[in-house]
Amino acid sequence: MRFLLYTFCLFICFETQAQHILFPDHLRNTMIAKMNGNDSLVFYQCHVEEVVQQISTASGQTLTSNPEKYSLTEKFIVTKKDSSYSVRHYVSSMLVLPNRRFSGLKIREKPYWNFKKIKEESLSEKDVKLLAALELKGKEPNEYDFAISKYNTNQIVIKKKKDFRQFNIDGKYIISKLIFD
Repeated sequence: MRFLLYTFCLFICFETQAQHILFPDHLRNTMIAKMNGNDSLVFYQCHVEEVVQQISTASGQTLTSNPEKYSLTEKFIVTKKDSSYSVRHYVSSMLVLPNRRFSGLKIREKPYWNFKKIKEESLSEKDVKLLAALELKGKEPNEYDFAISKYNTNQIVIKKKKDFRQFNIDGKYIISKLIFD
């Protein structure tokens, strides 16, 4: 009996330790590292994707368009409960460029953004640290960077209640591809 109790205590202690994330020094001042139990952050990412549309007609023909660039806005709600993190992923409908949703730090989500929930899952320690590093990778936009265009194609806004941070992200760092692939 004592052996079972000892094994159970070891299992519980190991599980609790495995879920606690220790952020390296350079990531400790990020918004995700500063989350407390039962906190949440909202990440909005707007980026440009090249899309080819296929349409089937009533007569059975399939029409294919030339590739066109569309802006896509994704929303990730990262929640910390105790010491574990989870994410809910939403995607808005595609809109033709330019997408002016990110008009500075006064972002207010509107119903016509039409977010649709895609998935919900737990985040690994690697994914949480990756989101923290992404905050450091970004650079603060100037007033000309707020609109998404073919010249400025990847932005992230991180929101915690009334605290907003907005970043331009160089490269192809797309959150959904980084944490779900």
